[in-house]
Amino acid sequence: MYLHGNGSLELIGAKRKSLYKSFDHPTKTWLPKQLLKFKTNLTSTISVSNLSTGKFSLQLSYKNIGFYFNLSSPQKYRTLDIQNGEKFSSGMDLLKFSFKKEGVRYTATRNHSLFLRLVPKGQFNIYRITDGKLEIFYLSIQKLYGECIYPTYRGNYGVCSRDKCSCPGDSRYFNKLNATANEFSCAQDAPLSCQNITLHKFLTLENVSYFGFVSQFVDIDVESCKMACLNDCSCKAALFQYKSNLNIGNCSLPMELYSLRNNTGVVFNDNALAFIKVQMQSIIIAETPSKEQKLPLVLLMVLHVSAFLVLSIGACYCYKRWRKKKFVLQMQRRDNSNDSSSLHVTNILRKFSFEDLRSAMQNFQIRLGRGGFGYVFEGVLHNSTKVAVKRLGPDVKQGKKEILSEVETIGNIHHFNLVRLVCYCAQRSNRLLVYEYMFNGSIYKWIFHRNHAQTLTWETRKKIIVQIAKGLEYLHDYCNPNIIHFDIKPQNILLDTDLNVKISDFGLARLIDKDHTHVMTMPKGTPGYMAPELIGGRNITVKIDIYSFGVVVLEIICGRKSSNSWQGDYLIDTLKIKAEENQLSDLIDEQSEDMQNNKEDAVRMIRIAISCLQKNLYKRPSASMLVKVFEGLMDLEAAADYSFLNFILEETPPDIIPSASSKIIPSVFNKLIIMQSK
Repeated sequence: MYLHGNGSLELIGAKRKSLYKSFDHPTKTWLPKQLLKFKTNLTSTISVSNLSTGKFSLQLSYKNIGFYFNLSSPQKYRTLDIQNGEKFSSGMDLLKFSFKKEGVRYTATRNHSLFLRLVPKGQFNIYRITDGKLEIFYLSIQKLYGECIYPTYRGNYGVCSRDKCSCPGDSRYFNKLNATANEFSCAQDAPLSCQNITLHKFLTLENVSYFGFVSQFVDIDVESCKMACLNDCSCKAALFQYKSNLNIGNCSLPMELYSLRNNTGVVFNDNALAFIKVQMQSIIIAETPSKEQKLPLVLLMVLHVSAFLVLSIGACYCYKRWRKKKFVLQMQRRDNSNDSSSLHVTNILRKFSFEDLRSAMQNFQIRLGRGGFGYVFEGVLHNSTKVAVKRLGPDVKQGKKEILSEVETIGNIHHFNLVRLVCYCAQRSNRLLVYEYMFNGSIYKWIFHRNHAQTLTWETRKKIIVQIAKGLEYLHDYCNPNIIHFDIKPQNILLDTDLNVKISDFGLARLIDKDHTHVMTMPKGTPGYMAPELIGGRNITVKIDIYSFGVVVLEIICGRKSSNSWQGDYLIDTLKIKAEENQLSDLIDEQSEDMQNNKEDAVRMIRIAISCLQKNLYKRPSASMLVKVFEGLMDLEAAADYSFLNFILEETPPDIIPSASSKIIPSVFNKLIIMQSK
């Protein structure tokens, strides 16, 4: 490793070959004379202490710098003009930008020691070091709005002005959080519930705008805009912009609401109205009924009391019968270690109560998908961190086993290509795992459910494959104890904003002590990705993940599923035929022109995948070997015989025949027999 005088760190390999230069891979900091390419983004971190990818990014163009807040799609909140050769002044001339064909460099006009950085709240700052002291100059502040230009400057729902900040409307609906000079945010007193939209109302804010105004409806009247928000469970506000007539304007329905901007004193092209959706239920209870309402309320109360008495008498007999049983069960739950309410796996991760997470998840209204053991929901924690929450199913024994496995497995490990577990909840039957949110979902939708705009390039697919291998290398070689994932498949390979890989779902994972290389286990995983040795359930090694990795690589390169049981179409059969005919290029994704232009490299990747599918697990490469191959430090010997791609199961030796009483093994066995014998 060599640290150059300009601050670039370079990793040099065999024959003085340069393997890595930090200047070519900037993250949040831009150094003087460092060429920032037009296709390269700087991204912020979540916080000063949490270095995971944050919500903010910047992109260079030939004329300016665009700043984006990354929600479901990037939304621009600021543009900074930098013309060729122009100096940027902030009290003194500090920077001079110079444009090249492929990107932009900058220099300090007075030979200052400085650098630029995109910080967690979205500010882009100059940091100058003078006599050991650090000075800060703010590049991205706008004259009209000041620091109100930043989407999260006043947290969720905060209305930002130059001289003060406030919560929307009546204090009965919102509470101030962290109301200090540096921190401010608002929280709804009663979280929105979609069970009855008649309990929803709007707080009207005049002359208030929002950075992320994306028009869902154009040339619409204001009442239709509000009604569209009421009928949309995920809508948090109805934002309306118009010129002179409330009957014609544009309507935006944000699903998340961050800082709002008070336009008082600001010349704005359009008039702006913000209608904040709030829950009325707690307010209705607190209000005193009018005289006209008293009689219906009294009658309603009488009916309720009567019904209550009848039901109480009817339930009394049943209650006596199961009261004793319930009491015994409650005592067992308190004293028995099987009670997940007492589950506390690690001191590193924060444990939340179910009520806290239900509030953050807005009563689990926004569902992202379904996992192997339950549903996945979208939510936002109190610190504005967007998260994905897996709520495990009602099976107490199975749910506890999975949460123990996931928390113990990834609660104490940290790697760039492994999804980060933020916190968890284990309160009786309520078991939730909270992960960092992946804005681009799994590679499954990118490979199999895509449109032309989402077709992955060869370089992106190669990056995804290499990063999966690096994640497996960390699990297999650098964790103590080592970890077998057991369920590597496209649905468990997630992508962040920059399409970086995060391996997820460790519910089936197993730990292996350094002194052992094998484990015994029942067959588990997903048919089509399971290695042949899993049928026996013995001598299981980390190489089963390598087999699954090989199948995933084939799917990424070929752009098709490994099996299609409806049509009896199996990629493994076609792979064997094309390999024996030396026509592997026929398998490359035909929907991608870029893949067709890189056939030679793609075929080389298919051959690496074939080596991972060896029936003899000792012939499969390890994850560390694969990483070295991808980095050009070694080569794999190509398979000369492709008969192993048949995967016809040989007779299982009597000493390792699985128990016939298992209900899992025969089903998996039959599926594999059908798939592999075709």
